[in-house]
Amino acid sequence: MLPITPLLPDIIATLAQSPGLVLQAEPGAGKSTAVPLALLKADWLAGKKIIMLEPRRLAVRSIAQYLARQLGEQVGQTIGYQIRHERKVSASTRLEIVTEGIVTRRLQADPSLSDVALVIFDEFHERSIHADLALTLCLEVQSSLREDLKLLVMSATMDTQAVSGFLHHAPVIRSEGRCFPVDTHYLPQPLTSTHPNDWLPLLKQSISQALKTAKQDVLVFLPGQAEIKRAQNLLQETLAPGLVVCPLYGQLSPEQQDIALLPDSQGRRKIILATNIAETSVTIEGVDAVVDSGWARKAVYDVSSGMTRLVTQRISQAAAEQRKGRSGRLMAGVCYRLWSQCQHQQMAAFDAEEITQTDLTDLCLELAQWGVSSLDELSWLTAPPLAHYQAAKSLLQQLGLLSANGGLTETGKAAQGLGLNARLARMLLSVQHQSAVQQTLALDLAALLAEGDILPNEPSADLVKRLIALQAYRNNPQQAKQDFDIQRQAIEQALKNADNWRRQLGFSQPIAFSLAQMQTESGVLVALAFPDRIAQRRKGDEPRYLLSNGKGALLKNDDSLRNQAWLAIANLDGQRQEGRIYLAAPVDVASLEQTFSEQIETRIGLDFDTKKRELVASERRRLGKLVLGEKSTDAISPAQFQAALLEVLANNLDLLPWNDAAEAYLQRLRWLAEFNADWPSYNQAWLSDNIETWLAPYLSGITRIKDLQKLDMLAMLQSLLDYDQQQILNREAPAYYHAPSDRRVKIDYSQPGVAKVSLPLQEVFGELHSPQLAWGQVSLTFELLSPARRPIQTTADLAHFWRSSYFEVIKEMKGRYPKHRWPDKPLDEKPGRSIKSRPIT
Repeated sequence: MLPITPLLPDIIATLAQSPGLVLQAEPGAGKSTAVPLALLKADWLAGKKIIMLEPRRLAVRSIAQYLARQLGEQVGQTIGYQIRHERKVSASTRLEIVTEGIVTRRLQADPSLSDVALVIFDEFHERSIHADLALTLCLEVQSSLREDLKLLVMSATMDTQAVSGFLHHAPVIRSEGRCFPVDTHYLPQPLTSTHPNDWLPLLKQSISQALKTAKQDVLVFLPGQAEIKRAQNLLQETLAPGLVVCPLYGQLSPEQQDIALLPDSQGRRKIILATNIAETSVTIEGVDAVVDSGWARKAVYDVSSGMTRLVTQRISQAAAEQRKGRSGRLMAGVCYRLWSQCQHQQMAAFDAEEITQTDLTDLCLELAQWGVSSLDELSWLTAPPLAHYQAAKSLLQQLGLLSANGGLTETGKAAQGLGLNARLARMLLSVQHQSAVQQTLALDLAALLAEGDILPNEPSADLVKRLIALQAYRNNPQQAKQDFDIQRQAIEQALKNADNWRRQLGFSQPIAFSLAQMQTESGVLVALAFPDRIAQRRKGDEPRYLLSNGKGALLKNDDSLRNQAWLAIANLDGQRQEGRIYLAAPVDVASLEQTFSEQIETRIGLDFDTKKRELVASERRRLGKLVLGEKSTDAISPAQFQAALLEVLANNLDLLPWNDAAEAYLQRLRWLAEFNADWPSYNQAWLSDNIETWLAPYLSGITRIKDLQKLDMLAMLQSLLDYDQQQILNREAPAYYHAPSDRRVKIDYSQPGVAKVSLPLQEVFGELHSPQLAWGQVSLTFELLSPARRPIQTTADLAHFWRSSYFEVIKEMKGRYPKHRWPDKPLDEKPGRSIKSRPIT
């Protein structure tokens, strides 16, 4: 009996009374299998069906097959399933297991879900964007259209209190699991490097130890396909008889996945190398040992670049527990972790919700079809970031799928009907009324971009090479496999996608296209789908590009596309500075001008010529941030000139006619700001940021940079202060020191925190103390000079100087300058000339 079994009557009864339920059940409890079968017997179903959402296609197929076997039926009878491009259901289907995005499609087609009584969200802790959106929309339907629609959210690890509150305080039922004890081993020292070279040897050692400790199969968790292949090659070198290595990841065919999931046909022990696809939902028979690398590959969206990059990062503690539990589902097990216990405590408790760190373009399009133009029109368990949502709306408007007010355009409605990525839908819709050759080319490009790279080992990013391989495989698969290093599963799925979309759109059968057609037309099609990634080569030897969205990108130095002046980029990573280009097609500027004629803007621009030190006007035709062409012009208005001049001056303040008087005044302002937080800093940054305030009013009539020399910089700086502030400046940071000799001496404020005057010692006779500046915070520093105008003493404490240091100074000075005054009582002496007065004869 499963641990969940005693709770099944409570689950059925609770759902009969409540529109929602949260079920927290530990791994092995039977929530994904026993619960849906028991609910099929509930009276309140009233002839309607159950839909159960699973986060992965592998789980959908395996659970559907298992449940059908429990009923002694084939899949497609009582138990059915649907994933993308594959559906096995019939009129008798009462429980349909689907991937999460399928439910959103159903809701858009039938907002009331008229034939559904219950929607089950399984493994909800994974918090995919599809699950979050589907739950939000189901709750909306339940609140406004279907009070009888019931929602069941299930997981082993989730914030039950938050989910319950979101479902209007739904009841919570908890179940213990049937997980056998798992002996967990950690590394003695922390391992921080993400590079496989640093941890694959340790992984191999842990696998060897697991094979000795455990009795059956070993499940190994790795970040992605690349690491799986490297580990597979490493293990094959020393594989003992009676062992077999089986990869397991989402891009494998169902038949290949079954090799990893089912007992080996020859009775051998298996080492299963898997991504996080094996964390939940799926029970892999015969596993009693887990080796966990501790890494996962996540797609992280960077809103500043508008791009997504794959990041290899540490898993959360919750994910680590899910992985460990794989070894204790059917028997006692063991788990080897490639991190230390100290590192385990530092790992995040849960994974971040996908909706907070992903591209929201498709979600935004779904919301527009739902009739929502603002995020706050719906309730969210975790609200999408507003900046991500606004970026998505902007892109969809650029694609022509959303109107200015956020509603679906006719093209947007057609794109939603296709049920695929918004960018690729835009590409396919652009050739609806074109030739069969263009339709075939668009379908093939969309199919290539929807799946993994069919030529993963191809050194060039050139999409044309992928098109050639795809066309060759369509015509003669066997020959194509000899001619190209093809990823078979990816290319077969690509061809399947192309055929599905062809039937959906009513396009004609595929027609062969020439190399010339691929080279001239593929770039334009890619640009239609990725208008923000049209790229222009920068000057220089390196293959660096500027994108139409203003970001940078680069190719590998040996890429065959490196000399292309223009590219349309379909795939690149989201690095902040320059993203690495993975898939792109060449495009010519004439085609861009024709295709994007409505988006091209002609603007008058002014650039600062650093050699001539002058502003040069030109007329530019721009596509986003890219300059398609330019020519010089004199058609520049005074307002345009002044705006450009201010922008240049903000970054080149040295162009202004600073003289000694203005520089000295500015030093006084800055110096005083050190001692009063309310006093503006007047530093370079302040002058640049406030240039509109202090400089712009004086630029009227300026038509050339040379005319700036007419400006009175001192007068402009003085106008920064009102009368009271000027009095404060003159009092607390005066320009001059009035010496006892009745001479005005300029005060030097060039050193931070120091105000200094330089004058002969004899001119300070009678000055008892150093004057106080900056509201008494600074004593004036005196640099006292010899008769030869050389410094003999520097002090900010005149009183102390007269009492002590002065007498040491005059011992030397009397002998060197005997004709000058060195009195023993300097405070009684008249200040002024240093030479002794001639005696009267």
